[in-house]
Amino acid sequence: MHARISSDNPYGYDRWGFAWEYVPWGGAAHLDFGCHKGAFLSALKPKGIRRLVGVDVSEEAVHEGRRLFPDLEIIKIHEAGDLPFDDRTFDSVSMLDVLEHVYDQVEVLAELNRVLKDEGRLVITVPGQHLFSFLDMGNYKFRFPRLHRWYYCLRHSQEDYEYRYVSNPDGLIGDISAKKRWHEHFGREKLKRVLREAGFGVIDFDGTGFFARVIGSGSYLVGWIKPARNVLAWLGQLDSRLFESTNLFCVAEKGRF
Repeated sequence: MHARISSDNPYGYDRWGFAWEYVPWGGAAHLDFGCHKGAFLSALKPKGIRRLVGVDVSEEAVHEGRRLFPDLEIIKIHEAGDLPFDDRTFDSVSMLDVLEHVYDQVEVLAELNRVLKDEGRLVITVPGQHLFSFLDMGNYKFRFPRLHRWYYCLRHSQEDYEYRYVSNPDGLIGDISAKKRWHEHFGREKLKRVLREAGFGVIDFDGTGFFARVIGSGSYLVGWIKPARNVLAWLGQLDSRLFESTNLFCVAEKGRF
C-alpha cells in the first residue's frame, strides 16, 4: 500500500485505513454504503463531518448498528432500490468491500453518483484479482456447498444455516446477493470500466497484500497456537505494507474524465 497513513488514522494498512485517509474533512454529509453495523462510519466522527449516514441491506446489522451507535443515521435499504436521499446530498461516499457482493453493480454505482455532489468523492475497495484469488474463503460455500453446510451446522446450527444461506429475508446468501452467487474479484481495468459506466473517473488506485489469502488460510488452520498466530499476524502486516494485489482500493470522482 503506497498511501501514507497519518498519525491520527485509527486503522492500519487495510481498507478502513485507506478510506479514512481519503474521506474529506469537514464535509456537510458522508454516506457509507453497506455500512454493516456502522463501525467505520463512527470512526469518521473526528473528521468534523456534520452528517454521517450509513445504509445496509441487512436488517440484523442495521438493528445492531442503531443500538451500538444511536447518534448515527443507519438505514435499511433494498440492494437495487432507490436510495432515500435527494440528488447531490453527500460530499463523499464510501463503499468498502461491498461491490463484489452486488448483482446490479452499475445501477448501484449510478445511484451513488446521483446522491453525490458535483465533483464528490467515492472511496471504494474490492478484492483484487491475482494469483491467490482462488483461496478466497468467501466462495467456499459455492464451490463446496455440502462441505460448507456440514461445517457451518457443526459450528452453529441447522436453523442458523437455513436462515443465513437458504431463506435469508434480505435476499442474501450469507452476505452475497442471491442473484449474484459469487464473491467477485476485480482488476484495475475492470473496476475502472464499471466506475466509468456509472459516471465516475478514477483519481488513484492502491491496494494491500499479495500473500494475504495464504496467510489467512494458515491462520485458520493453526491460529489456535499463540506463537504461530503472532508470527502470522506480523507477516500479514508486513505483506499489507509491501504489496498491493490481494485487495484493490480506489478513489474516484463524480464527473471526472
